[in-house]
Amino acid sequence: MNPTRIQKWTSILILAAVAAGWTALLPGRQSIASAQTPAPVEPSIAPTDSKAENPVIRVGGSASNPPYEYLENGQPAGFAVDLVKAVAHAMDFEVQFILTNSQQSRQDLMDGKVDMLAGMAYSTNRDAALDFSVPITYTTFDLYVRNDSPVRTLEDVRGKEIIVISNSVVYEYLVAERFTSRISQVNDPADAIRLLSQNNYDGAILSRIQAEYLIRNMEVTNLRRVEVDLMTRKYAVAVAEGNYKLLAKINEGLYTVHSNGELHDIQEKWFGVYQRETSWLTIHPYIYGMGTALILLVVVLFWSRSLQRRIKTRTEELRRSENQYRLLVDNATEGVIVSCGDEYVFANARAAEIFGYTVKEFIGMNIRDTLHPDDVDMVMDRYQRRLKGEDILSQYSFRIMTQTRELRWVTIHSVLIEWEGKPATLDMFMDSTESRRAEEQIQQQLKHMAALRAVDMAITASMDLPLTLRVLLEQVTAQLGVDASAVLLLEKNTRQLAYAAGQGFLTNAIRDVRLEVGRGFSGRVAVQRKWLRVDDLSKGVDGILPPRWVKAEHFSAYIGVPLITKGEVLGVLEIFQRSPLGADPAWMNFLESIANQAAIAIDNAQLLKDLQTANLDLTLAYDATIEGWARALELRDGETEGHSHRVAALTVALAGEMGLHGEDLLHIRRGSLLHDIGKMAIPDSILKKQDNLTEMDWEIMRKHPIYSVEMLSSIDFLRPALNIPQSHHEWWDGSGYPHKLKGEGIPLPARIFAVVDVWDALIYNRRYRKGWKKEKVIQHITALSGKQFDPRVVSAFLTFIEDRSDGLADGEPESQSETPLSSPRPDDEPTQSKLN
Repeated sequence: MNPTRIQKWTSILILAAVAAGWTALLPGRQSIASAQTPAPVEPSIAPTDSKAENPVIRVGGSASNPPYEYLENGQPAGFAVDLVKAVAHAMDFEVQFILTNSQQSRQDLMDGKVDMLAGMAYSTNRDAALDFSVPITYTTFDLYVRNDSPVRTLEDVRGKEIIVISNSVVYEYLVAERFTSRISQVNDPADAIRLLSQNNYDGAILSRIQAEYLIRNMEVTNLRRVEVDLMTRKYAVAVAEGNYKLLAKINEGLYTVHSNGELHDIQEKWFGVYQRETSWLTIHPYIYGMGTALILLVVVLFWSRSLQRRIKTRTEELRRSENQYRLLVDNATEGVIVSCGDEYVFANARAAEIFGYTVKEFIGMNIRDTLHPDDVDMVMDRYQRRLKGEDILSQYSFRIMTQTRELRWVTIHSVLIEWEGKPATLDMFMDSTESRRAEEQIQQQLKHMAALRAVDMAITASMDLPLTLRVLLEQVTAQLGVDASAVLLLEKNTRQLAYAAGQGFLTNAIRDVRLEVGRGFSGRVAVQRKWLRVDDLSKGVDGILPPRWVKAEHFSAYIGVPLITKGEVLGVLEIFQRSPLGADPAWMNFLESIANQAAIAIDNAQLLKDLQTANLDLTLAYDATIEGWARALELRDGETEGHSHRVAALTVALAGEMGLHGEDLLHIRRGSLLHDIGKMAIPDSILKKQDNLTEMDWEIMRKHPIYSVEMLSSIDFLRPALNIPQSHHEWWDGSGYPHKLKGEGIPLPARIFAVVDVWDALIYNRRYRKGWKKEKVIQHITALSGKQFDPRVVSAFLTFIEDRSDGLADGEPESQSETPLSSPRPDDEPTQSKLN
């Protein structure tokens, strides 16, 4: 920069400093009220309607917005009211004031119920729906708090609760700025002052002149202004959008009252007392202005002397910095390019090397020619949007094509710059091909681990071998990317490999496969206990499957893996591919792992099957033993043949009807078969006695339930079945034996069995009497309901036998001789012994 230009700019700055000082000495904006006289408006913006004489203009506004407009003793009053009246007088029209609230008045204007609003603070949101006159004043919004509040700045009320006027420009501003305080709205400014004074809120943001007016008139003494000067907005008359004729008349009237001094008088009347400052507030702008001018003058003079020296120094520094920067860029390990338009305009050596070109060849190339076809649209879209200045992701990865058409991955960081006056991007990038491949390998390994985990979960959660093999083969085909897979299991008895599960086959021929061990590919795998890979099945399938099937499936490659666990071959896992089979070490390792999982699943399933078979055999042996005991007891006791089996079957059926199920029914059956097993301990002299039993005989006989428990309780298998042998002689009313149990204290299985036992004893022939008719037995059991039997069980039993059609509840025909109906009780023991 030459000295002449320096002197020129120095002179300009000195003049600017003097002008700034002089401006500071001029009267500024009114301070506290921020009330300003509107700029003059040229008259006759639009012609008035000469045909209408003294038209009536309906003026809307708020009834509680002092000192702008409000109702005083039912009459409109305020600055805006007086000003509108003055304008109406000047323009020779009449006005009718309709004061409601701010929200309603705006709606009335939109609905055509009023023609204008006396006054409204301006905002861009409101300007979109309304048209505004020239400003009639300006209003500044400030923060008010209580005198004892610690709040000193606007930031101090973030997160606190503040109050504003409903639908005001302040509320619009705070919402737009996403102010974090909790904002409450009120319709009446006086309510805001009152609530704040009563300590209901932490602060209030109000029009400064309105707040000062209300504080004075309401005689509030505990509030203060924080002086944050949140914002200053124009205050103007508003009309409906497009009502230019009325707006022109209002603007013309405002010009008139401004010119004749009425506007000044109205402002002084309503705002004057709030506009007067102290002497210091009046003087300090002048002092600040002069001080600023002097400081600027000194700074400019000093700067003009040192500027030349600094320019020379900075020029040298810039030259050295440029050389250092070029050295760094040229030798950087990262690629650096500049893209402008559709081509590369700069590249360092590393960038050209990554793309496979020399720097000279690379500069000037079209960007699209170096990108992978699948990534062109994405990269160019981001590039064009960045050139337009959009804020988009600056760092991302994509694929490029080198000069030799090799695919490589790059990770780029791009920023917007200017290159020779045009928008461009500075791109710094690195070759991320190897890291990308490593990441893909890690992801593949994670997928393999997840697949192994899925198979492991299937093995753990279910012993259903077909389900486990289906999950396994789904993972094999999905993770290894093969077309089909199958598992052949080795049958121990036939030494043949048979199909167990398959995935991905086009036909069902694989399901019929049965191969002798040693025959075909899978047979060789089983015998040799090692992998077999065939890359071209067209050269012969060696009996693996019928040639027509292989042709129909279009298979070209095969892999067989033996399924071995604990040194024993359990089967073969087969892989089929309809295209050349590519298998890297990781692929083979996963296949080996999945084969091991398959072998474990098969082994577990076979172990479970063997265990279930052994358990079933043992259970059948137990049940056969129990039935043998029951038969032996019948033979010794002389009971009707089949009594134990009948009562067991009928008791199980009735218990099922009453809601018992599962193992409960199994234990009920065993308990029913063994209900009188304790009689094995009763001497034959008592058990087979033809005469009535003596009292001593009965004392021994009543112990047979206790003997049953003693005989069976040591057998874990039969403990759950003890309820019936122990308690089937207990009575509902508590008069039974051996423990005098009563009501629901008697186990439910024993209560059910007691009814069935008496039914079977009465309806079938015994050696000492003929069986009763069905109706008589029902009458007998019904008579004992609530005494010997549980009424609920009796009701269920009677319903049950009426519904049976399988003969299970039918007895033998009764003889012609009548047997007296009796109730077996302890005092009628001979009868009881015959019935039970």
